[in-house]
Amino acid sequence: MKAILINPPLSRAELKNPVVANLFSNAMPLGLLYIASYCRERGIDVAAIDGPAERLDLEQTMARIRKADPDVVGITTTTPVFHRALELARAVKKWSPRMPVVVGGPHISAAPISSMQHECFDIGCAGEGEQAFHELVVALGRGESPESVRGLVLRHPAGGVWFTPPRLSQVDVDTLPFPARDLLNPKLYASLPTDVRYLPKFTQLATRGCPFRCTFCDHAAEGKRYRTPSPRYMVDEMEHLVREFGAREVAFVGTTFTARRSDAEEFCELLMERNLGLLWTCSTRVDMVTEDLLRRLKKAGCCSIRFGVESGNQEILDFIRKGITKEQVRRAIELCEKVDIHTKAFFMIGHPKETLETIRETIDFACSLPLTDVTVQINTPLPNTPQFSHARKYGTLNDVDYSRYSFFDAVFVPHGLTREDLLNAHKEFYRRFYWRPQTLRRQLRKLTHLATIWNYLRCLDLIVYLTLDVFRKKRPEPMLVDSDSSAS
Repeated sequence: MKAILINPPLSRAELKNPVVANLFSNAMPLGLLYIASYCRERGIDVAAIDGPAERLDLEQTMARIRKADPDVVGITTTTPVFHRALELARAVKKWSPRMPVVVGGPHISAAPISSMQHECFDIGCAGEGEQAFHELVVALGRGESPESVRGLVLRHPAGGVWFTPPRLSQVDVDTLPFPARDLLNPKLYASLPTDVRYLPKFTQLATRGCPFRCTFCDHAAEGKRYRTPSPRYMVDEMEHLVREFGAREVAFVGTTFTARRSDAEEFCELLMERNLGLLWTCSTRVDMVTEDLLRRLKKAGCCSIRFGVESGNQEILDFIRKGITKEQVRRAIELCEKVDIHTKAFFMIGHPKETLETIRETIDFACSLPLTDVTVQINTPLPNTPQFSHARKYGTLNDVDYSRYSFFDAVFVPHGLTREDLLNAHKEFYRRFYWRPQTLRRQLRKLTHLATIWNYLRCLDLIVYLTLDVFRKKRPEPMLVDSDSSAS
């Protein structure tokens, strides 16, 4: 059996948008590549296509699929690109009506029933896909029904959607082969200039799931129990990246790198023993770092930490169940400054109960911290999250056009605000933070070699788009569902 796994291509118009062009394809799709390596290790012939990173259009993607001549097509999708997954699946069915089309990814896990109403999808893979997709391919190869495979979403011939029994346990991460990064061209992926010191840089999975339950987060929808690879597995993978791909920097993805302090300390010790010469970055919470731990991370090569802050207003932090205080935020970031670890904070504007005053409070708070970088998103309630279920109580929500769920458009507008209020505040946030002498000095300190300078130049259009009014085109008003109307 031969399978092809695809991150669906975007349109030419979408790729002209600096946010989409720079943020939707700057890292390898690790979930897809974990499935590929798991299947390949068990004898399945697997190919992969990353449409956005390869800058393919629909016809070019279809040409690659036809050339590969697979027995099964697997498509991954998030909420904002679900329309492109649909477009690709329909094209596959037009080419080969009997071709099994399997869809997976975060959006299917969050909204399996509505997703599987589309007849171009034959089978849905909800949750983690390594075991389910492999068992499905084996069953199809034997001519067996997919009903025997756990963790699938199927469309009943008589109508309706039904689920096979859930998987009894989740895969032990340490037993997985490393992602099949060789199936894609590593040179296609370049991090934002604020997120990289040395190239080539690779992403690496540090956690699955999350032990916390913020109202905006889709980890609960994915149904993932929080777990991590062992420290030895993580260091082994870093050594693999150096040996096979010449990696010079690694970015750990996952929200809580230091949730288990003993694991973080063991990881640092093992990494220093290997002496790989790698810089690395990670994400964690402000209530999960101490000065002693930060010094260990720094000694082991950590050069930057990303923190989820979300708001500078304590009432909103409490409402979204973030579980942190502003004092904890300030302490963590000042400790990082003290031990010379750069910090990046993630903020969102447009939360339920948000006002122009609370947004200004958040911007003021961000500018008062010794941060190196920020990422600012516009709050976007994702399907099947707690926030999505109560969004209409606190504002208007567009739940019709998921293509606008980019986190840089205002699909949810709190009562008392307008879409233009949020778009203008988003620009103001970036402008006020980055066009300051202290931030510019921090950025200039990163320009240590030509590759870094070129990376900044490559992303100049994004910097201009996010901060300067004159260069930012207005988008048409989205369709909004009023808070008093029923869900579509």
